[in-house]
Amino acid sequence: MSGDPTSPNPFGGSLPGAADGPRVPGRGSLALGLALVVILAFGAGVAADRTGLFGAAPTPGPGASAAPGATLPPDATIGPGASVPPDAPADIGLLWEALSIVREHYVDRSALVPASSLTYGMLDGLVRALGDPGHSTFMTPEQVKASEESLSGSFSGIGAYLGERGGSPIIVAVISGSPADKAGLRSGDRIIAIDGQAADGLSTEDVVSRIRGPEGTTVTLTVLHLDAAAPVEISIVRAQIDVPSVVWSMVPGTDAAMIRVVQFSEGTTAALQRAVAEANASGATAIVLDLRNDPGGLVDEAVGVASTFLDSGVVYIRQDADGKRTPVAVRDEPTTDKPLVVLVDFGTASSAEIVTGALQDQGRARAIGTRTFGTGTVLNQFPLSDGSAVRLGVELWLTPDGRRIFPGGIEPDEQIELALGILPLEPTDLRSMSAGDVARSGDAQLLRALELLGMPLGQR
Repeated sequence: MSGDPTSPNPFGGSLPGAADGPRVPGRGSLALGLALVVILAFGAGVAADRTGLFGAAPTPGPGASAAPGATLPPDATIGPGASVPPDAPADIGLLWEALSIVREHYVDRSALVPASSLTYGMLDGLVRALGDPGHSTFMTPEQVKASEESLSGSFSGIGAYLGERGGSPIIVAVISGSPADKAGLRSGDRIIAIDGQAADGLSTEDVVSRIRGPEGTTVTLTVLHLDAAAPVEISIVRAQIDVPSVVWSMVPGTDAAMIRVVQFSEGTTAALQRAVAEANASGATAIVLDLRNDPGGLVDEAVGVASTFLDSGVVYIRQDADGKRTPVAVRDEPTTDKPLVVLVDFGTASSAEIVTGALQDQGRARAIGTRTFGTGTVLNQFPLSDGSAVRLGVELWLTPDGRRIFPGGIEPDEQIELALGILPLEPTDLRSMSAGDVARSGDAQLLRALELLGMPLGQR
C-alpha cells in the first residue's frame, strides 16, 4: 500500500494517525485535541503512508563494532547476526545494564515471561520519549495485524475510534449501527475504566488491546459523557464490524444529495464516484459532503476524493523535518462541478481534514460546523524483524495555502455547533424521513448547508 497515514488512532485513525477509520454517526461537536485510534484495529487520526506502512524492515549492517564509549563489547549482538552499529549512542549499554539488573533481581519472575514483554516495554518507552502522544508509537505484532485489518474496512470489536487527551482516553467517533453505537457510547466520552480497571495513563494501544476481543464477548466501559456529572457503566458485546466507506441519500424535499465519507480506506474514491453518479441519476443538483466524525485514513484516497471535486491545483503540501515543502497535485479523476458544501466537526480528522482544507483554499466549497481534530502528521510505519513496528511522524501536512493542520485543526467558514443531545443526521436516517422531519431534526449544520445551496427547508 502506498499513501500517508492520516488520523489521531486505530485510533489514533492513527489513526490520531496512520490509516483511515470508519465513520461514525454524528455525536455532537467536541472541543478537545486528541489522537485517533480505532478500538477495533487501527490508529486514530492518522493518514497512512502506504509505502512506509508496509515497507521492508531495516537491517543493521553486519560486523559493525561498538560505538565509542558504549559499555557493550564490540562483538555484542542486537539481533540475529547484527552487532552494535558504530553510530549507536555512547550510553546504549545502559539498556543492557538495566535489563540485566531487572532479570536478576526483580521479585516477580512471572513478569519476565515472555521475554519480549521487556523488550517491547523498552521500545514503547523509546518512542514515548519523543513526546508525540497519539501519533508516533510502538506497535506489537498483534497491534500491527489489528491496524491492517482496520484498513480493510472489516474487523472485530465494538466499533468506535479512540483519542487521547491529557492522559485520558476519549471516544472520538462511533461507527453507525455498531455495538458501541447501540450501547450508547458517544463522541466525547471519557473512558474512566475498562472492566473495572482504571484507564488513565494507559497508552492508546493498551486501551485498544483491552477493549478489543473475540466476537460475542463483552467488555464493560465506565465512561463520563460530555454533558454528565457522574460516570456510567456501559456493557458492549463485541462483534464483527463491516464499515462502508461511503453512504449517500437525497435530502427529502430538496434536490441536494448528502454524501457521507465514513472513512478513507481502500476504494473510498471509487465508492464516492459511484455515489456521485447515482446522485446525478436521481436528479441531484447540489451536494452536501459530510465529513463529520470521519477519523481519516489513507492519504492517497484523500487525494482521490478531493480530485473528484477539483479539476486542477494542489490538494495538500508535505513538509519534512528540514522544512522542505512538496505540493501534492490534484489527480486526473472524474470530476463533478455541482455546488458543494462540506460539513465538519471535531471528529473530522486526518485525510478528512486534507480534503476540507483543499476545498476551502481553492474556493470550491464552504465548510460548516466546528473546528476539526488537527491530525496533520504523516505517520510512516517501519516494520521490525519480529512483526512489530515503529510508527513515526515523518512529515507535516499543510493546506494548499500553507496552513498547518496539526495541531490546531481547520476552522470552518461558519461555526455552527449542534445543541447537546442532537446527533448529526446520516444518509441512512434521511431515507425514512420527510422534509419536515429534517427541518425539525435539530441538525443545524445540515440545515445551514441546505440554505447555502439555495434549498432552505426551514421555509417549507
